[in-house]
Amino acid sequence: MILVIAEQRDGKLNRATLETIAAAQQLSGDAAIKAVVLGQSVAAVAQDLATAVGEVLLVENASLGTYTPDAFTAAVQQVVASVKPAYVLLPHTYQTRDFAPMAAVRLGASLITDVIGINGTGSGATFVRPMFQGKLSAEVRPQGDGP
Repeated sequence: MILVIAEQRDGKLNRATLETIAAAQQLSGDAAIKAVVLGQSVAAVAQDLATAVGEVLLVENASLGTYTPDAFTAAVQQVVASVKPAYVLLPHTYQTRDFAPMAAVRLGASLITDVIGINGTGSGATFVRPMFQGKLSAEVRPQGDGP
């Protein structure tokens, strides 16, 4: 199963989330895809995503009403521990670049940023990312077990 962390602001879905869902579909093969929406009063965002993925999880809490890296990291950590996905995909935004490294450390998981391509599906997949300010592209694979 692949988990997509949806990003929203003021009840509006960030369109980068849809790109992340497309990447999850490419990566999944036959695996299920779930999305999670974090925030306060974000049920409408979850409904918007319901047609794009198999299941949408909703984490609503007052501490998630305004973005803070600590609150979002804690929420992501709890969701990942609960659903045990093979991969967690996040949109490429300033917000996720802020909390994703801390979440990866707390989960004891690898983090691959700036992915521009995926080769293969499931556990055999490799991820293409730019290196040396875009002069080269590297094909990488996370080490260790999934999150």
